[in-house]
Amino acid sequence: MIYEAIAAVLVALAVVALLLGPLLGGSQAAQIGADEPEDLEETPKGMALAALREIEFDRATGKLSDEDYAALKAKYTAEALEVLRREAPAPAAAPAPVAAGATGDAVEALIADRVRALEAGAVKCPACGPRPEGDALFCSGCGRSLTIGGCGSCGAALVPGSRFCESCGSAVAQA
Repeated sequence: MIYEAIAAVLVALAVVALLLGPLLGGSQAAQIGADEPEDLEETPKGMALAALREIEFDRATGKLSDEDYAALKAKYTAEALEVLRREAPAPAAAPAPVAAGATGDAVEALIADRVRALEAGAVKCPACGPRPEGDALFCSGCGRSLTIGGCGSCGAALVPGSRFCESCGSAVAQA
């Protein structure tokens, strides 16, 4: 009987400690969270992205008119781009100059630069254009062969745009 009473008192003390612990000295979860990095929305990047999400939500729920949405989206997109540019490493080649205030043009210029970079090293199908698979022998869209005949030295199939044979390493005649 004494053991049961002692066990009941210990259980009651544990429950009281669990209930009063967060009120008196903070919770264990708060102590664990102290070692984690700051909340994403507290960073400039997080704040800009949260603002964009918020105006998208407000427009979808009918709280913002189309004119207000366009103005706010332009403002917060410009802020987000500025934050991303500050955080991004310096590019190898300088991008084309963009007029101040031309946020849409800046985005279009970044997209155009990325497309040019992808097309420069891409395998191209004569019918479908550049393919996303860099090592493909056949087009994933139409099934055509992406090789352009054989190497003059070893006879191996050549990939369009290649300057050297992948089998023997000899130079390929450029058309």
